[in-house]
Amino acid sequence: MIQFNVYPDGKKRIVTFSYDDGHKNDQRLIELFDKYGVKGTFHLNSKSLITLSEEDQKAFGERYRNHEISCHTVSHGWPSKIPSASLVGEIIENRKALEKIAGYPVIGMSYPSGSFNDNAIEVHKACGIVYSRTTLSTGKFLLPDDFLRWHPTCHHKGALALCDSFMNNLDSEWTHPLFYIWGHSHEFRTEEDWREIETVLQKISGNDKIWYATNLDIYNYMTAQRQLQISVDERTFYNPTAIDVWVERDKKEILCIPKGQTVTL
Repeated sequence: MIQFNVYPDGKKRIVTFSYDDGHKNDQRLIELFDKYGVKGTFHLNSKSLITLSEEDQKAFGERYRNHEISCHTVSHGWPSKIPSASLVGEIIENRKALEKIAGYPVIGMSYPSGSFNDNAIEVHKACGIVYSRTTLSTGKFLLPDDFLRWHPTCHHKGALALCDSFMNNLDSEWTHPLFYIWGHSHEFRTEEDWREIETVLQKISGNDKIWYATNLDIYNYMTAQRQLQISVDERTFYNPTAIDVWVERDKKEILCIPKGQTVTL
C-alpha cells in the first residue's frame, strides 16, 4: 500500500504561516521567522506599490526574499461582491505589480476579508491563481481538499493553545499533518503580542520532523506527489515532475522518487 502522507525528506508534519495586507510590521515578523527558521507567505495589496520608485519597490521586495509573496488584490475589496470583470482587473493588476518585485510568478492568494463565493473562485482560476486561503479557521491540522478553499488551522491569537497538541502528536499516524497559522502583522500592537508569537515560534520551530514551508511550497509538492505514476504491483514509480517526491510503502518504508526519474524496487 502506497500513501501520500510524507513530505520533503520523509517528514510527516508541516508548519506554515500566512499574513495579509503588507503592513510595516511584516519586517519585524520576518526577522522572527528567519531567526526560528520558519516560512511565511505574505499576501500583499498593490495599490500603494505602484506609486513607489523602482528602487523603493526593489527594497520592498527584498524584505520578503526568504518567504513567499502572494496576491491579495489591488484594493482589498470583497471578491464575493465585485463584478467579475472588475475582479479580473483586481487580480491581474495585483499579479503584475507583485511579480515585478518578486521576480517569479505570483499565483497564490488569500481572500480579502475572507470574502469568496463560487463565482469568485472561477474568476481566480481564470486569472491563474492556484490556491487561496480563507479566514475560516478549523482548529484542526488539515490539508486542503480544495486549494481554492484552503481553510487555516487558526488565527495567530489562538495558536499558542494548539502548539502542545500539535507537537505532542508528531509521531502519531492518527493525526493530521498541517499546522497553518494566519493573521495580520498590524495586530501585533504591544510587546506582549510580540512575546506571544515568539513563544509560538519557540515551541514549534527547530524540529527535524517538521517541514517548514510556504503556502506555495505545499501546493507545489502535493501537486507533484499526485502526478506520480505507479505500477499496479507498486514496485515501479515514475516522477514526471521537477520536484523530488516521497511516499510511504506498507506503513514502514519511506521512498524518495527523484524528479524526472523512474525507481524500481
